[in-house]
Amino acid sequence: MKRALVTLTPPESKRLIAKAVVAMPEVQRALKHGFVYIATGTTAAYIAEEILGEKIEKEKWTVGVISRGRTCVTPRKTWPKHLVLYKGEPFDDPLEALKQMGPKDVFIKGANAIDINWNVAVFAAAPDGGTIGKTFGWTITKGVFTITPVSLEKFVPTPVEESAKLTGIYSFDWGTGLYSALVPIPHSHPVTEVEAYRILAGVEAIPIAAGGTGGAEGSVTLVLQGEDEAMERAKEITKAVKGEPYLKPYTEDCSVCPFAKICGLGSGVF
Repeated sequence: MKRALVTLTPPESKRLIAKAVVAMPEVQRALKHGFVYIATGTTAAYIAEEILGEKIEKEKWTVGVISRGRTCVTPRKTWPKHLVLYKGEPFDDPLEALKQMGPKDVFIKGANAIDINWNVAVFAAAPDGGTIGKTFGWTITKGVFTITPVSLEKFVPTPVEESAKLTGIYSFDWGTGLYSALVPIPHSHPVTEVEAYRILAGVEAIPIAAGGTGGAEGSVTLVLQGEDEAMERAKEITKAVKGEPYLKPYTEDCSVCPFAKICGLGSGVF
C-alpha cells in the first residue's frame, strides 16, 4: 500500500473529472450505441473537449456563471448550443434527443453545489428554469442515466434540499448579482475528484484540505492511497492534469447586459 498527497486547482480538477466521466462504461456504451447529451457549463466543456478531441472556448460554453464576485449571465449572443451526440455523431435537435432518450443514454449537467450527502444542485435564474427546467422532466421520468461532474471546490455543508427552500428568483431583497434558485438534481450520479481517481486509477482519494492562494484559490488537497500499480497510474494521471490553465475571466461590459437593471450593473451590494 502506497500513499500520496496531491493538491489540485479548480481547472486541474475539472480536467481530471472530465477524463473520468468519459472513461465511465455508461458513457462509452452511449457513445457507441445511443445518446450522450452534454448541457452547457464550464466543467461540461472539459468533457466535450475530451470526447471531441478539440479545443473549446470554455469561458463561453455557459449561460449562467459566477464571475467577478457575483452571480451573472453571459451575453445572449455568446450562448452556446448543448452538445448532443448520437452514436458518437452530432445530433442537431436537442428536444428530439430528450424525447428519444432512455436509461441506456447519458445526460451530463454540471452543478453549483455538492453537499455532505453527495447530493447536488444547480442554479437556475430564468423564469422557465433554464437548462435544468427544460430537461429535468424528460430525464427523471424516463430514467436517463444522469451524471453531474462537480469539483469539491463546490462543497457546501448544508443539505442542498434545505438550501433550495431559501432560494428563488423573487425571494431576495438585495444581493451581489443576478437572483437565482438552487435546484437539486436528486437522480444524478455525481463525479468528484474522489470518483475520478477511483475510475481512472483504482485508488482511494480522501479530501483533507481545501483552498489556497497565489493561484491555488479554490484548490482541493487529497490523500491518495492504493496498491503499487494503481498508485503509479494515479501518479501519471496527476501529472497529466497538473498545469491545466485557469479560464479567462468573464469581462463583458455590464452596461450592455439585458439583466443590468436587475443586477445593479455588477457594482456590489444593491
